Amino acid sequence: MDVVDMDHVAIRVSDLDRALEFYHDLLGMEIRDRERFEDGEVPYVAVVAGGRHLHLVPTDGAFDVDGEHVCLLVRSEGTGTRAELDALLDDLRAAGVEVEAGEPHERYGAYGRDWAAYVRDPDGRRIELKLH
Repeated sequence: MDVVDMDHVAIRVSDLDRALEFYHDLLGMEIRDRERFEDGEVPYVAVVAGGRHLHLVPTDGAFDVDGEHVCLLVRSEGTGTRAELDALLDDLRAAGVEVEAGEPHERYGAYGRDWAAYVRDPDGRRIELKLH
C-alpha cells in the first residue's frame, strides 16, 4: 500500500458559524456536507480547497490548538505577488482577523519557496496562507 494523496483533515472548532465565516466568507472555501451535518448524518461541516476537505467539527469544552497549523495555498488572478498578499492581509485585518506580527515571509512548502503569512482562525489556530 502507498499513501498517494490527502483526502481530508478534521479540526475542532468552538463555534461553527464563526469558523464558516472565516473559512467560507473570508477565504472563499466552498461548503460541503452542511445538510448532512444538520440531519445528524455526519459530525462536521466541510470546507473545500482543491478537492481536499477540511472537516470543521463543532466541539463543546476547551481544547488546545497550540502547535497546530494548517497551510492553505492561495492563488487567483489578483493574488500572485507580495503586494497582492499584503492587500489580502489588509482586508483580513479589516475584517478582524489576527495577522501575526511581521508577516508575510518567504517560506518553503510542498511546492517550493514562496510568500506566505500566518493568520489566526476564530479558535486561535495558525493558518498559513501560502502563494502558489
